[in-house]
Amino acid sequence: MSLDMRLGQRLEQRQVLSLQTIQSLNILQLAPTDLQNLIDNELLENPTLDLAAPEGEEDRAEPTPAEAAAEAAEEAPEPTTELGETYSDVIEYLERNTEVESANRATRVSDEEADAKQEAFNAVAAPGRTLAEHLLEQLRLKGVDELDWPLVEALVYSLDSRGYLAYPLEDILKGLGGRYSLEEAQWALSLVQGLEPRGVGARTLAECLLLQIGKDDPDYPHLQRLLTELWDDVLKNRLPKVAKDMGITVDEVKLLVDMLGALNPHPGSLYSETPAQVVTPDVIIEEDENNVLQVRLTRENVPRLNINPTYLKLLQEKQGDKATLQFVKSKLNHARALIEALAQRQTTLERVARSIVRRQEEFVRAGLQGLRPMKMQDIADELGIHHSTVWRAVYGKFMQTPQGIFAMNELFTGGLPAGDEGAVSREAVKLKVKEIVDGEDKKRPLSDMVIAQKLKDLGIEASRRVVTKYREELGLADSRVRKAH
Repeated sequence: MSLDMRLGQRLEQRQVLSLQTIQSLNILQLAPTDLQNLIDNELLENPTLDLAAPEGEEDRAEPTPAEAAAEAAEEAPEPTTELGETYSDVIEYLERNTEVESANRATRVSDEEADAKQEAFNAVAAPGRTLAEHLLEQLRLKGVDELDWPLVEALVYSLDSRGYLAYPLEDILKGLGGRYSLEEAQWALSLVQGLEPRGVGARTLAECLLLQIGKDDPDYPHLQRLLTELWDDVLKNRLPKVAKDMGITVDEVKLLVDMLGALNPHPGSLYSETPAQVVTPDVIIEEDENNVLQVRLTRENVPRLNINPTYLKLLQEKQGDKATLQFVKSKLNHARALIEALAQRQTTLERVARSIVRRQEEFVRAGLQGLRPMKMQDIADELGIHHSTVWRAVYGKFMQTPQGIFAMNELFTGGLPAGDEGAVSREAVKLKVKEIVDGEDKKRPLSDMVIAQKLKDLGIEASRRVVTKYREELGLADSRVRKAH
């Protein structure tokens, strides 16, 4: 076997994506927030780009800079850009695909526009107060010693979004370099657990509920025993056993369980780490007067861009040295590629949305029970595109229907055989399972095998294992726990 190095040539065909195609695919995949960030950065870095004026406010009375520049360009031969086109070709494209505003219009802001901006500014939600900020403020008011502050602060920042302690005390102490003992950590934890909201700093659900019960409560002894000694039996709905062990009636046990149910199992959820985000749909589905579903894209998520007329004028009149013109040409080509990518994004998104609506018309009109099994490959085959393009088109996008707003990627789901209907989606089967469980006799709850048989009677072929999986995903307990005593 020869291991020597050789130099040779080989002729082969290989498909290579252009930089512009790669940019278009990346922009197609971006969620609205990320797309807005990209556009904002481009507007900062590319001086040839401007935001277009709102629709209906364009001034068409005087010729655009592109028209004036085209007349001036006829007087002299033009050099070509990096893409091989003349400047007139570039400007003709811009005139055809963008709306160029006059230079002074871009800097003119009317009173109405100012009011609209102020109104939008006023509508921005203030940042929510975090759980850590709330707890640390209480600790400062308690006058915690400066030497103990790193320990209590470490405990506060070790709480998860529920308000539970996410790490063992030993691990937190290791992160502090062994400066504190385990006894000191337990003291600091009891200090945190005494703060509001009650229940923070717990390590388990039972401890969280116990922290919310006052020791002066007459039922505290029973509730404490319920949470510390008999909690496993409570979770498994063994209420007769609990009643026997505690020496009380089953009705009294139920009353104690109801008291626990009134407590907050996630006290940290009262505080938000991030302000609530408002979802703006990318696609809106509406019925017209003939009950035909119409698909349209929203413009809020994709601002319209145009070309700054100052740089168009500079390019047409060939003002500046070679380096300046080269800079303008480069930014102009980049601006054109971005505008094309945004247009392609909208076109692809609309085509995919229309294909989805054609396949999911029953879902649009009736809700999740009408959702049909659908694969991204089905859309790709219909539109003649790659299935990864479909994934990019729906990733992070939302569709507004008469039934509500849905993430578009959630509309792609597998299914189960359903007799004459062919197949039914997983979400529709889950709804059926929930309906069956909600309608059962709570004193004689149905097993997963019986539920599977009821689904079969409805024409849905689902095994017991599938029913168990869907029931658990719905957060429904098994029949033994659901049984009412």
